Amino acid sequence: MRVLWLVLAILVLTLPTTAWAEQRVHVVGAGHTLGKIAQRYRITIDELCQANGISRRDRIKPGQKLVIPSKDTPPVAAPRAVAAEPTPANPEPKDGITRIGNDGLSSIELPGGGLAYFYEPIGPGRLGMRPIFMFMHGRGGYPVRDCRRWAPVVRRLGWLVCPAGPGARGDGRGWNNNWVIGQRTANAAVAAMRAKFGRRVQLYGNTLMGFSEGAYVAMNVGVRDPRTFNRWLILAGNTTYWGGPGLEELPRASARVRRVYLITGEQDGVIEGTRSLREWLDRHKIDSRISTPADLGHELALERKEAMYRAALVWLEKGTPAQPRAKSTASRGAAATRQR
Repeated sequence: MRVLWLVLAILVLTLPTTAWAEQRVHVVGAGHTLGKIAQRYRITIDELCQANGISRRDRIKPGQKLVIPSKDTPPVAAPRAVAAEPTPANPEPKDGITRIGNDGLSSIELPGGGLAYFYEPIGPGRLGMRPIFMFMHGRGGYPVRDCRRWAPVVRRLGWLVCPAGPGARGDGRGWNNNWVIGQRTANAAVAAMRAKFGRRVQLYGNTLMGFSEGAYVAMNVGVRDPRTFNRWLILAGNTTYWGGPGLEELPRASARVRRVYLITGEQDGVIEGTRSLREWLDRHKIDSRISTPADLGHELALERKEAMYRAALVWLEKGTPAQPRAKSTASRGAAATRQR
């Protein structure tokens, strides 16, 4: 075991840095104020507020996590409305819910600000308790458009929830390389859906999905909230997305994480990082599978490869054999025998 941790430590130290490197996080204690925290880290209050999407007037409380910005941390835009997308005119919101178009897509206002888009389940059992499938979009993503793309794949399995990242990226949205904001948004979305729809919404054992920058967010949220999200679909994931602190959380999370499915195209520049990520999951006896389509680059190919994504989600949810139409490798050894 000591040798294994030594190898992992060397891997973390030698991995190339990316724009999504691990950030410093301050856990608020009793008596802490924004001014005291800013002074401690030699930054301004405005810089601290910008990095966390809050204002000077917002109250902070013990246990709350705040990102400490560095020179590489971009400011967080006010997390209210997403950029305009080609959607029909919306009616006035009712009880925090706004209908968007006629295909069942709605938005819900989140506690603390921000929006998440969602579809209700369809098919048998749709009125009973169903799990959440939460998609974290990539950098420059379009939450409305992405939610519509996922709907045919997800709705018969459960709720589809697509939070909007706080950062403006052209006419799309981003997460500003900030998994703490992503964690706060994901938890707020679960809380908002449960408050609105009651026991129809499953609180624990849900599936977290993420592509590219959204994979970075999903990996860091999942490893820290494995009770809420114990199934992960990681699209174009990389070992560097965890960093040292994230990797330290993996052993603690491994007992709760049920299954992880990795999908990365052979033509994607992060493919080797995805293969290494699979090895890390195997070492911690986390049941995992990987698909690496030869014709896939750094993209979300829902229309071309719907069957692959659907099979991955069915396997994550039910544990039944998935047969995606792509190069696939099943779990080996003890990990393959773990039960739901």
